[in-house]
Amino acid sequence: MTPRFAWLLVACALATGSAGGARVNPLAGRSSLELRPGVSRESKTSLGDWMADDADVLYPRTLHSVVLPGTHDSGAYWLTKQTMPDAHFPPPWATAAIAVAEKLGIPVDEVITNWALTQGGDVSAQLHAGYRYLDIRAGWNGTKWCVHHAEVGVPVSFVLSQLRRFLEKHKGEFVVVQVSHLDGTPSEEETRALKTTIAEVLRDVLLPRAVDVDGNCSLNRTIGEMVSMNHRALVVFGDGDYGEKDLSSKTKKVSKATRDIADDFLWPPRLLRNGWADTGDPSVLVGYARAQTIAFANGNASKDSGATLSKLSWTLTAQVGTVLESVLPGRPKTLRALNAKAEPLLFPFARESVQFGCRTSNILSVDFATGSDAVTAARLMNQIDVARKCVWEVELSDE
Repeated sequence: MTPRFAWLLVACALATGSAGGARVNPLAGRSSLELRPGVSRESKTSLGDWMADDADVLYPRTLHSVVLPGTHDSGAYWLTKQTMPDAHFPPPWATAAIAVAEKLGIPVDEVITNWALTQGGDVSAQLHAGYRYLDIRAGWNGTKWCVHHAEVGVPVSFVLSQLRRFLEKHKGEFVVVQVSHLDGTPSEEETRALKTTIAEVLRDVLLPRAVDVDGNCSLNRTIGEMVSMNHRALVVFGDGDYGEKDLSSKTKKVSKATRDIADDFLWPPRLLRNGWADTGDPSVLVGYARAQTIAFANGNASKDSGATLSKLSWTLTAQVGTVLESVLPGRPKTLRALNAKAEPLLFPFARESVQFGCRTSNILSVDFATGSDAVTAARLMNQIDVARKCVWEVELSDE
């Protein structure tokens, strides 16, 4: 047996635990909020007003007919050593990171953080770089709501304040925000407090919820109409999506006595369908993205879930094997290094998509966004005439 595979077998045994029961989390009980060294912000020419600059194309359209560039795990640009206290921790990739740390004899958080950081700049930097969708993972750490990705990050209120300040200065921009992954076992009261915080911080810029005669979410107003009314932040709140999961909330009715005022401005998770390849292989990601683009063009991407908007994540995800093999020479040792394999493939994919008259989705989400071509790709796809038919499926069938 080669040393490489001997190590992998040992690491897998560590990751899966002994036959006698679940492996004990070595981070259990840690409550330190000591911050990891901050990540320097990446600079890029400001695109803070690109939607206003493209108003002749964007403002006559509804959100159904545009592509907004977005960031995945938007708040995971700066993480502490505290893990999110939740039954979902550790996910498989973090379990593998624990095994690697133990093998190398280094602090566990140093390995986890390498695979948990998803962005190189804070939310303000992302917005100024042109991104108009924010993926805010909000977890209750026992005392406050914080963003998280395995480890706890900055308070959610800080992220919302950055969004608020951006919208105050850039009056022609529209932002979609998804607040989800409500981990940490929050109580109903704590969840209501989060809703209230969102409503208070964003107050007059929130887009009110709207439904059609069948009770489905309705987004029939144009971007120009919403901007003119200063309804420039659409907030999707809660879990229950991430594929085609629980859609029972579609038919649930909340009595006026128990309904929070904030609920009038927070849209249900069924509004947005998340398309995610869940792979560390760039070729698999490209194939998945092509299939999702065709499904989106044919109206199939959202048909089964009843969603109104579709999102495509152009991201590579750390698998157990990815993390375990990170100790080997030449293998990615961070999520940034892994996603560097996918970054150069995005713009050629978008350019090909445009040639066939296809928009990939309503939201195109990326990791390490301030170094990505996602904004350029989205603006390019927005130039496609709304009446033009996507013919990618026909071209593929002829091959």
